[in-house]
Amino acid sequence: FGFAMGMAPGHEFSFERSHFKLTKEYVELLNGWNSPLFQEFRKLFVTGFLQARKNSLIALGMVEIMMYESNYPCFTGTRYGNGVSLKRFENRLMLHIPDDQVQRRAEKLIDQAYNHGGTNLYDKFQNWSNGYAI
Repeated sequence: FGFAMGMAPGHEFSFERSHFKLTKEYVELLNGWNSPLFQEFRKLFVTGFLQARKNSLIALGMVEIMMYESNYPCFTGTRYGNGVSLKRFENRLMLHIPDDQVQRRAEKLIDQAYNHGGTNLYDKFQNWSNGYAI
């Protein structure tokens, strides 16, 4: 649950600053940026994001239950404990943004995640340090 709760290797100094991983290869699998398949992905991403917001009380309640007496690192310590992870998760749902602006913001998340430099650096580091394929 770490990444979903705002936890990343290296903490504040992490290369991995993208909201989610969307490499060139992922987009190529969908036949490219302008393909109907990728446009369908964008539409489904926005729809999913809107539904996550719509059901945010349920999702936030479930996270709060998971946090109770948890030993998971993403819920403990000074960086993540005392409700910090829950607040970060709530912020990622953009509940403070009016509904009429959410589609544009969700699409911006896709645009920012695509071929993100930090993701590429992190993948190269993982390949170098652990032999993970990139």
